[in-house]
Amino acid sequence: MLIFKLMSLLTGYVTVRLRAANFEKVMNLLRKKGISIWDVERKEYDIKFKISYEDYRKYADTIKETKMEPLNKKGLIYNLTKLKVRKGFVLGLFALVVSLYVITSLIWNIQVVGTNNITARNIIKALENNNIKTPISHTSVDPKHLETILYKNFENFKFVEVYIEGSNLIIFVKEKEIEKADIKKNEPTSIISTKNAIINKVIAKSGQPVVKEGDVVYEGQTLIMGIVKNKNSEEFMMVPSEGTIYGKTYYNFELKEPKFKDVEVSTNKSKSVYYLHLNGKSNKILSDKSPFENYNYKERTIQIPILSNLTDISIIKGTYYEQMIKEVDINEDTAKNTLTIGMYDDLLKKCGKEARILKSSLNFSDDDNYYYLRAQIEVIEDIGTKVKIYPMPETEQEQTTNE
Repeated sequence: MLIFKLMSLLTGYVTVRLRAANFEKVMNLLRKKGISIWDVERKEYDIKFKISYEDYRKYADTIKETKMEPLNKKGLIYNLTKLKVRKGFVLGLFALVVSLYVITSLIWNIQVVGTNNITARNIIKALENNNIKTPISHTSVDPKHLETILYKNFENFKFVEVYIEGSNLIIFVKEKEIEKADIKKNEPTSIISTKNAIINKVIAKSGQPVVKEGDVVYEGQTLIMGIVKNKNSEEFMMVPSEGTIYGKTYYNFELKEPKFKDVEVSTNKSKSVYYLHLNGKSNKILSDKSPFENYNYKERTIQIPILSNLTDISIIKGTYYEQMIKEVDINEDTAKNTLTIGMYDDLLKKCGKEARILKSSLNFSDDDNYYYLRAQIEVIEDIGTKVKIYPMPETEQEQTTNE
């Protein structure tokens, strides 16, 4: 019945009143003619009911003969028939729909994402040079063609993606990272220390080692020098250094973990808020913001049939899920595991993956509020790194020789 009533709102219906002593005979006559009636209200001297607008027009003569009195007419079809007389309004509505379609079929804004403002302006200028200017229709824009144009004009772009979203042309770019200059094999280099350490082992394949096992070295100190004496003469020459220097390094850590933590627990309560999304902006239309003191917030976009396809208008439903803060006790074993894992994670960040732990000293303690870890780790690792060396200017060489 509900579906029938909803359909009657679309097709239209008329509420009529019949004042006759023999209204039962009239009702039977209507049924014989196939006229559907509903919502019948019978009173002492009259009867009210509803019939479809189509039947009301089709059997107008019968309704007139039986002296039925129309009370009101409702429905979408009935309202549309009124518009036939109001030609100006219909033309205005038609012009509005056409204008809306034209406006939404154009691109009004170009948005560049993933780069700085200077590069964004250069991208827009490059598009203008290729006759891509706003406003421009969606059909005139080929995203793949625009991507090709940008790749040709900007050699430092690693990735370009162009797509249309409503009235916006969005260009996402990712620039190539500046690569570090590699040291060529035949370039003269020395190997220096990257850390303070005690030398454990020196493996020199080329170049002149200047440290030995047991020496204490500091960050930046030369370990293998790329200057050696020529065997056939007394002159020195620069060579590329090759080798590995292992050193003992020491790392100290002090970490703490609270004995009590506040954890968010869901209360299964939620409230929703609705926004109208138009031209990249969201305007609240229903409910209040932040209805709970503690909450998790999630959004989802609801597309409006037909309208969302023609424009960028949509409904955003935001839901606030209430969270309750609950204090949880952290037991000692859990805290020790967390502290130990955190310490080793920090150690991996400070030394290479090939480093080897020689000794470790872990001391745990606690007070009323925290668990503590104090640790010292002794590690063997490669502490050398190559640096390029340059020949000394001739004037400086002469001054050194004279001295």
